[in-house]
Amino acid sequence: MATKSLIRTAAFAALLLAAASCIYSYEVDIRRGTDYPLVVEGDIHAGGITTLKLSYVQPFDTDDYNPAPIRAQGYIEAEDGTRVEGSERYIDPASSTIGRMTGGLLAFDTGSLKAGQRCRLHFETLNPAGGVANVFESDWLDLNPAPAIDALSYSKNDDFEELWIGLSMHCNGAHHFRWSFSEEWEYHSDLYTDLKFDPKTKLIGKYYESGEPTLYYCWKSANSPKINIFSTANQTEDRFEDLAFHTIPLTDQRLQTMYRITVRLEALSENAYNYWYNMQQNSEGQGSIFSPTPSEMASNVRCISDPGLQVMGYINAAVQAEAVMYYDNAINKFYKSGPPRPRDEHKVSANQLDSMSFWYARGYLPYYEIYEGMSGDPSHYMWAINDCIDCRRLGGTKNKPAGWPTGHN
Repeated sequence: MATKSLIRTAAFAALLLAAASCIYSYEVDIRRGTDYPLVVEGDIHAGGITTLKLSYVQPFDTDDYNPAPIRAQGYIEAEDGTRVEGSERYIDPASSTIGRMTGGLLAFDTGSLKAGQRCRLHFETLNPAGGVANVFESDWLDLNPAPAIDALSYSKNDDFEELWIGLSMHCNGAHHFRWSFSEEWEYHSDLYTDLKFDPKTKLIGKYYESGEPTLYYCWKSANSPKINIFSTANQTEDRFEDLAFHTIPLTDQRLQTMYRITVRLEALSENAYNYWYNMQQNSEGQGSIFSPTPSEMASNVRCISDPGLQVMGYINAAVQAEAVMYYDNAINKFYKSGPPRPRDEHKVSANQLDSMSFWYARGYLPYYEIYEGMSGDPSHYMWAINDCIDCRRLGGTKNKPAGWPTGHN
């Protein structure tokens, strides 16, 4: 695995740091009669899966607004006659990020859609008792071709003690982009042991005897907390190399063993970019008194059964580019573990079963066998606090991500 020796920080500052915009939740309190604005979240991803989230904005001046979850049906159609039906899914209102809402999901398998043509979304909200409540439709949208991610690279910055991750890309004629990433990493606990204590029998065995994995290796994952947009409209080049967009401290757990980052990049229409840029300005308080409020930003989705019903949100249609990069600390050894954490240890006789139950109940686990005499059996075990032994105590799980390259379990 090649390691880039340089990330172009000047380009990073010019393009991503200065121009990146983050989409945050916003708060509105809008009402027309008894109808609250419908919020439409999601984009049409040609060649992949499209997920559409539907929600109603709830007013913040009342606590008695408790609508039923939104039910909907719909399809996505393309100019070449392709039609993709959506399947309904339900989501927990507590997961909503815009005000306090209740909503649902429509999912579409848009793998058959192709760039170079237009498409549009059509959906209907349903009454709880049955029948169509309202009909919605988006504008015809150009399916933006995917930008080309040429490479993901990383380098160690000794001055800041960070790993810098960079992106090289071809714009393919587009000028406005949105990007996000997800991270997965493998780490291990401070102490390795193949000893397993059974609290029922009060006996210590081996993990391999029961076919179970040890508690040494775990995995964690995270998504980028913000969805970022940036524009290259003022740039003359169509290609950019080693744009740094993410940093990780060298002391971070993510670099301890194996790290994987998946970057997703898509082109935005100019209208979609302007919509989200204005949203970001309002969310971060950077807009002027003349800036449009979220309720004034024109959506490209409208209610055709009731033109007076307000819709919020903006749909983009694009082919999404994706790239994956691994960092293997066994090769690079950039990770800095720091001084070992203090741990509380206790030596317990192998014959004192009640003592072992005592320490187990207080959050300790055995990790080391001590042999004394000629019997061939351990006479004592060293026990340590389970935070040092059980990797799950550090927030991860034993669920190895799909396609993970190491053989650890």
